[in-house]
Amino acid sequence: MKKRLFGDSRKALWVLAALSPAVVQAADWEVSGFLREEIAVRAGGENNPFNQQGNEFNGKSVANTGLGPILAPGLSPDTLTRPASWKDSNTFNMFATRLELAVDGKLTENLAAHVKLRGFYDGVGRADSAFKGENIFEQEFRGSRGGTPFEVARKDWMLDLPAAYIDYSDGPLWVRFGNQQIAWGESIFFRVLDVPNGLDLRRHSILDVAAEEYSDKRVPSLALRASFRVNNDWEVEGFGQRFQPSIIAGDNSPYNTIPSQFNVQEKAGYEDVKNDWTFGGRVRGQIGDFGVQFMAVNRRNPDGVVRWTDSRAGVLSGTAFEAGTGRGVYSAAEWLHYASSIGLDGIGGLEAALNEFPATLGLGSAAVAAGCGGSASGGVISLPNGAATSCVLDTFFDPVVGLGDLRGHLMREYPRETVFGFSVNHIFEGEADSLLDQLVARFELSYTPNKKFTNPTLSRRYLEKDETQFALILEKNHKFSAEMPATYIVAQWLHKTESDLFGRHLSGLDNKPGQRPKGLDSFNALALAVQQPSKTLEWRTDLTVLTDLRGGWLIQPGVKWKPNKSLQLDVYGNLIRTDGGNDDFGSALESANEVFVRGTLYF
Repeated sequence: MKKRLFGDSRKALWVLAALSPAVVQAADWEVSGFLREEIAVRAGGENNPFNQQGNEFNGKSVANTGLGPILAPGLSPDTLTRPASWKDSNTFNMFATRLELAVDGKLTENLAAHVKLRGFYDGVGRADSAFKGENIFEQEFRGSRGGTPFEVARKDWMLDLPAAYIDYSDGPLWVRFGNQQIAWGESIFFRVLDVPNGLDLRRHSILDVAAEEYSDKRVPSLALRASFRVNNDWEVEGFGQRFQPSIIAGDNSPYNTIPSQFNVQEKAGYEDVKNDWTFGGRVRGQIGDFGVQFMAVNRRNPDGVVRWTDSRAGVLSGTAFEAGTGRGVYSAAEWLHYASSIGLDGIGGLEAALNEFPATLGLGSAAVAAGCGGSASGGVISLPNGAATSCVLDTFFDPVVGLGDLRGHLMREYPRETVFGFSVNHIFEGEADSLLDQLVARFELSYTPNKKFTNPTLSRRYLEKDETQFALILEKNHKFSAEMPATYIVAQWLHKTESDLFGRHLSGLDNKPGQRPKGLDSFNALALAVQQPSKTLEWRTDLTVLTDLRGGWLIQPGVKWKPNKSLQLDVYGNLIRTDGGNDDFGSALESANEVFVRGTLYF
């Protein structure tokens, strides 16, 4: 039974953990690391609706609003139904073993080396039948199937070098070359200045311990980074870094946030820019009692933007769709529901998919649009409302007069942009032990001119807007009692002018199925984090709360137990809520309500 649940990959990690210290110590270097079990158990609520297994329309019959019942009475069905056979329920969101080994060596007085090996095996496909055979880690855009050049991956495991670099230091000069992360900015959840690296969302999405601030999520890249301390108050830093994209969760994986009725083609967009570089610099210093920072980064946006693309599939080659997969959209109701739930324009999305691919006209799309109350003047299809859109869609999805289920194809691209930013911080002094004494206030702001966003219609004509975002952070270690260690408290406010927490353009939000989205004027979020150690420091209790003030909530309580330097146990919960208006961040994550446990052995 244990062999079936854990598999050979997990055993390999245990063997590697046992052998590696001896091998490294023989080379007279220092080694450290840990072996960790990470398990996340779903805590009620619905299955992930963006997966085939959790699709809200599995086994559900909806009215056929297309032309089929008129064109083929008695043959065309009155209802359209997504197969109930897809439906499945999961207990586990993650069932993983992680091994990390860090090797450090001092080569000379000025040179030091650091290498970290990370192995991660997620057996959720073995532990839970809902994810059997599904891909968690493999990436189609790279030959090794890994997410970076220093990674190899298969469906349920990955092995990489998140760090492999050499440091050179000589007085005020410091240089680092190799595979590395560059972490700028100091906000929890909010990445106002933290722009050099993208994020890897395959390992527990963004739902790890919030206080860890994406330390396990940034995608490492080959880079040259250097800083020079001009004097005691001022430092100049710069870097050049090879482009690496953010890595999204796989289709039908536990934390997938892209409806699996759509296929995101990543290889072509990546091939176009894989040899491009990101360049950035910052100046940090002290002006009186204020610490200041000025930065600029010219980069390929690692998160990318997406648009409709040619499916190159059978009879529908030259269009954005593929027929007969069994994994596509089955009805207009399903199409419009999922478009609104992820911040897309269901009506405009169909118009763009038809108008930007001339091959659709040869398949009769103009005639169908006209028959459903739309227009096709000059070969441009226009749909006046949700009813006309539903009619066109259901005609396509009709198994008699149409093609049955259709799977959409999207392409991910990485436009170049320049991000400017600054920060200022100040430490307040007040009456001893008061809330103001030693209160750290920090303000971070970034500005990106002509930033490209995914169009809510998925058109190849991306939205281009100037975006400003800023965060106000208040940070304090405060002793509420002489008997207890100080309580660490962080309060934050984030404001963005063009996109939400996940980078979705605001024009696609506040979105009801069958209607064009109303959009939002701005995005605001508040976050609070509190950490309280016990007297002996053996225990620490955490509470982190995030809300966007529109009905989206993430509440993460947790406790850490570290009885000695070799053992640690973490137990946390992720409670996610949305008000259902498709105008908050909770709608993309609500199915991830869970309790997760991490048991760690350090060596």
